Amino acid sequence: MNRNPYSRYYVPGPSPWPFLVGISANGSAVGLILWLHRSPSYLLMSMMMGCMILSMSSWWRDLIREGDIGLYTRFAIKSFRDGVALFILSEVMFFFSFFWAFFHNALSPSCELGMRWPPPGIRTPNPSSTSLFETGLLISSGLFVTQAHKSIRAKDYDVGPIIGLLVTILCGIVFFLVQVREYYWNSYTISDSVYGSVFYLLTGFHGAHVVVGTIWLLVSLARLWRGEFSSQRHFGLEACIWYWHFVDVVWVTLWCVVYVWFGGWLYMWWFKMWDGNVYSFKYPDAKPSWYAYIQEERIPSWYKVPDRLKI
Repeated sequence: MNRNPYSRYYVPGPSPWPFLVGISANGSAVGLILWLHRSPSYLLMSMMMGCMILSMSSWWRDLIREGDIGLYTRFAIKSFRDGVALFILSEVMFFFSFFWAFFHNALSPSCELGMRWPPPGIRTPNPSSTSLFETGLLISSGLFVTQAHKSIRAKDYDVGPIIGLLVTILCGIVFFLVQVREYYWNSYTISDSVYGSVFYLLTGFHGAHVVVGTIWLLVSLARLWRGEFSSQRHFGLEACIWYWHFVDVVWVTLWCVVYVWFGGWLYMWWFKMWDGNVYSFKYPDAKPSWYAYIQEERIPSWYKVPDRLKI
């Protein structure tokens, strides 16, 4: 762990941890595929997860040691900031792809979906129930972690940041447990049309990011407890806070779009508010565009315009 005095950056030596993390991640993926095919290998999963935890802990330990002995210059710290910013940008693009798929199908549902969104047979979750509680949890956690950051910058290392991080970690754990409960009680699965696929991909990957952020917060709390952060030197915690705010923003966007707007609940509220007359044109004028390709005698009862709404 020697830094070249003529270089602005520290170049680490060979390390086995990237190789071991890659092997354990590949083994965990194989174990997950086996579990999805109902032939789980618990020995493989436990071995790979244990190897990943030990390798990541050792890798993180080496990084912390390098910073503690002063191998990271201000130029290295700047490169860390740029790297974390680019990493979060890549995560934004990752979620953008799923939101693109969601909007593509929600704004123009195909005939395979019954030309309706949500598709017929999908009972979407109520946005004012479990998901609203989860939204409140993440927004509250963002406030607490911001207060912890402000406390450290104000040189309060004993009370403010510890309480803020503890509450944030608790919010992350409760969020994950509530999301698992929501998955258990949902009336549809990931194989129920494109709605189920995109819904579980969006919320599932977000839940995985919450787990990663919670682990990062736990590591930051341990480092804070050991006195490794100061008012001028706490980039590890600052990067964790950036990541956690990104998780908050993604969830708020997801809740507004997936649960409230395209979950059908916003339209239902608007429909009831105007007693069904939510269009600028009259129902008789809309008849040709509604069921031009359906014979009058075969129109289902739910597709007909109520008599009280006709002019």
